[in-house]
Amino acid sequence: LPPTSTAASSFLDLTPGRALGPFHLGAPLSDVARYMQGQGMEYRKVQLQFRVSHPCQNDICFYASHNGMRLRFCGKTQTLKSIDVTSPRKVSITYKGRLLTGVRTTPTFSLVSRVLGPTFPVKAHPRKKVFILQYPGVWVIFPSNGNLSSKEIRRDELDQADPVASKIIILGEKGSDTSLGTSTYFEPVVVKVGTGVRFAKRKRSLLFRKHTLQHILSVLGPPDQIYVKDANSTHIHRSNRDAKGSKARETKGDYFLNYFSLGMDFLVDGLNHTMKKIVLHTNMPATRNFNRYNRCNFQIMITAKNGNASQKVNSLNGAATANQERTRGKQGLGSDGSKLSADESKLEKHSNNELKEKDIAKESTKVISYYSRWKEIQKILGPCDRPMVYGGSPGVLDFPTTKDLEAQSGPDHSPSGPMILAGASELNRLNPFKSTLFYAYEGIIFEVIPTNGNISSVVLFS
Repeated sequence: LPPTSTAASSFLDLTPGRALGPFHLGAPLSDVARYMQGQGMEYRKVQLQFRVSHPCQNDICFYASHNGMRLRFCGKTQTLKSIDVTSPRKVSITYKGRLLTGVRTTPTFSLVSRVLGPTFPVKAHPRKKVFILQYPGVWVIFPSNGNLSSKEIRRDELDQADPVASKIIILGEKGSDTSLGTSTYFEPVVVKVGTGVRFAKRKRSLLFRKHTLQHILSVLGPPDQIYVKDANSTHIHRSNRDAKGSKARETKGDYFLNYFSLGMDFLVDGLNHTMKKIVLHTNMPATRNFNRYNRCNFQIMITAKNGNASQKVNSLNGAATANQERTRGKQGLGSDGSKLSADESKLEKHSNNELKEKDIAKESTKVISYYSRWKEIQKILGPCDRPMVYGGSPGVLDFPTTKDLEAQSGPDHSPSGPMILAGASELNRLNPFKSTLFYAYEGIIFEVIPTNGNISSVVLFS
């Protein structure tokens, strides 16, 4: 290809502190990825960069080396926080109709000053051997070939040297709001285990055993997709009594309402159309469903009563049902018969957009969120029994031998090690997180990434 083919086919208009072309600060990761995928060969090679051990604490980046750009997303909210133009000569940037960078336009110090106008004195960084020309919402970085002895450089020296910019950063101004206004993206979802969920911005609740399909559609609108549950791969793990009682229920056609934009799935009973299960997705990088769902900003309220470790359920029975949720379905464990009116009032009590720590401590309530790790969850809910393994590449750990099963068997000669739900696939071999583990408590199941202890998804039921 000729050298000019490395440039973007269209000009990107610069809006300082707000956007660069179609990339707007505050935009969700999924929207940016969808746009880049829809441009065909325009963004032919994009690398996903993140820190495996701390995917929530550190930024997630889309690095388009062919276009000379790196898009940085906040590790928690997964919204675009800054745009790094790493190769200004590869990107055609305009500001108020004037060309700033491009294949045939060299972004020198004098050109940047003419196009963007005057600003504060240049700040030098001796350790990095660069100096920065700062504008509100835009930083232009220049390399320094000489020795930097002071933090400020004289303007006449720069005019004489006229260096070429090595990087341009578009970032939000301090104190500015780059969110999407009234958008419900990343809306806080307050969860009360065994009862239901409440949406903070909408000020509406969805409760188990009470609300139906019409309630879900009334609160959330039409789903992005409807999936009819037609698989039951864990039926073998049920007891004979449960199997006899479920024969009539197997043909009723439960179905899922998939809300990818909210990061949530709702399992609806095919017989009476009441809400049975809710699945919350964290959209962790390099998991199977990454970029299929947005991150759900859930806050699970755990009181002293339902946070007691004595209320945990056996992981074999509870997690055996969890695989149905990976096709987004599984069977419930029964209800405690509490009154919905009381539970609904408690759920509404914690439906503020931000939960105050002093209020939580006052009510002896602890919160489990999307960035909570498995060790932290165990401290709140207590220890859990053996997990069920979902997916993973083949190996001794995934496929135990007879000798391994005998060594791990309990008093009833049942294996106490991990169970296997799915075999190997090419996707699993390429997945750095490998298989995931399901841990079950009463009314809730956590899908845990064993590599870093983060939560991949949460399943709620009555």
